[in-house]
Amino acid sequence: LQQQPRHVAYDHFRIKLFETMIRQFTNVSSPLSHALGRRHRNLIPFAVSFAQYGTQFLRDLSCAARETPEDEDVPHDHFDILGIDRSFVISPQELKSKYKHLMKELHPDKHSSIHEPSCSSRTLDEEKALKASMATDVTRAYGVIVNPLSRALHLLELWGAPIGEGDSSILGNNLLMEIMEVREDIENASTDEELRPLLESCRFKQNDLCDQLAEAFREERVDDARFLTAQLQYWNRIEETVLDKISHIH
Repeated sequence: LQQQPRHVAYDHFRIKLFETMIRQFTNVSSPLSHALGRRHRNLIPFAVSFAQYGTQFLRDLSCAARETPEDEDVPHDHFDILGIDRSFVISPQELKSKYKHLMKELHPDKHSSIHEPSCSSRTLDEEKALKASMATDVTRAYGVIVNPLSRALHLLELWGAPIGEGDSSILGNNLLMEIMEVREDIENASTDEELRPLLESCRFKQNDLCDQLAEAFREERVDDARFLTAQLQYWNRIEETVLDKISHIH
């Protein structure tokens, strides 16, 4: 798959890693320093220099990225923002864990008592604003990835093959006729007993489409993924219609 430019603002966490390495190498009683042993202790200054260079490089890169306007035509990679693999199949537990960890790291009080060297022109208020912006990006990314439909749409966007809202040109006439008939059934239904089977059928179709999408994305079959995502988009909308009507009945 064609890789998009990385969201370099999130090198903040890689900077933390390098800083941890520096502390470990320079502390003779640390597990990492101890593991080198006396015979290789002469490597420590080189390791420290490497970590310091990496830290400064990432800071400079992050500053430069923030000073350069982003290309609006290049979509944000929400998978990269969350630090997970770009895949339709995800672990909900891993995703939630990543989200909580990132939000904890970006909390305004997380490093408020520690002075961190950064861009010379950046003030404390700018640093807080940056973290707030990053937290917003993380929350937005989580909202996209956690939902199967928006996740599929985002993957297609990253592939350079997006589909529009309600793009019926992808679907065949037979499927469009089936959807119209289901909508008529929903319109004619007036009780919870009549709507519940329609809701269950709709959810079953969506689960089946998600299984097919997992295979299509894994095998990089773009046309099939677009066709299946368009179907999922329609059935998702039908589910919302059914749930709305059920809520009005109750």
